[in-house]
Amino acid sequence: MRIKRLAPHTFDLVAADTRLGAQARDMARAVLVDGRAQADVATEYGMSRQRVNLAVAAIERAYVKLAAPGESSIRFELELPEALALELSALAEALVQCPDAERRGAAIEKVLAAARSGRKRLST
Repeated sequence: MRIKRLAPHTFDLVAADTRLGAQARDMARAVLVDGRAQADVATEYGMSRQRVNLAVAAIERAYVKLAAPGESSIRFELELPEALALELSALAEALVQCPDAERRGAAIEKVLAAARSGRKRLST
C-alpha cells in the first residue's frame, strides 16, 4: 500500500510503532506529512533516495499493522459535496486512531447503514 499523505497526529501515532531513528522519522514526515518529493528530501538530508524510501516504507508497514485483522482499505477518488468529504475524511482519521476493533466495526456498520438509507431515498 502506498500512502500519499498522513495527518501529523496520524503520522506520530504510526511512527511510534516503529524503530526509526529521529532522522529517518524526519525524512518520512517530510514526505508523508509535508508532501515533499523523496528526491528533494534525500538531497536535503544528504541521503540516497533509497534511504528515504526505506523510511517511508517503514511508516507504511506500521500504518498497515494498525488496521485490525480482517479489515482492509482501498484508496480512490470521488467528487463529493465539501461537507460530506470533510466528514468522511474525519471519520477515516478517527478509524485509524481508534485502537478498539469492535468500536471501529460498529462505527463502520452505522455509516454503511446510513449510506444505504440515503441511496434508497435518492432512488425513489
